[in-house]
Amino acid sequence: MSASPAPDKQHLVYARFTAALKVQIKSLITPALIEEHRLRPLGQASDALERVKNYLSRPPTYGLYSRVPMREWQIIRLPIAGGAPAQPIDSVIYRSEAEAYHAVFLRHLEDLLAT
Repeated sequence: MSASPAPDKQHLVYARFTAALKVQIKSLITPALIEEHRLRPLGQASDALERVKNYLSRPPTYGLYSRVPMREWQIIRLPIAGGAPAQPIDSVIYRSEAEAYHAVFLRHLEDLLAT
């Protein structure tokens, strides 16, 4: 009679780590943090905002599609299947890159806070 192999606990450990990290990240989200991102969505930010941005980027759910290069942006859902065109999630067009990045940030926050 052979002994059954020990179960791989890596997935369990990762799930627990991710759940604890999600709680920690949610606690960092405040109106002040959202305003900080709105004012400066690109570049170096506070430690709290950097942590939130890093968490939201793994793996990203949304991205930007520039219909008119460097003049108009729309939010798209990621990933895009190979060879498929980018499909905007709505008809909102952003005329500023910073405004578009902030809109993506808000979409990610909405998804995070809903769970």
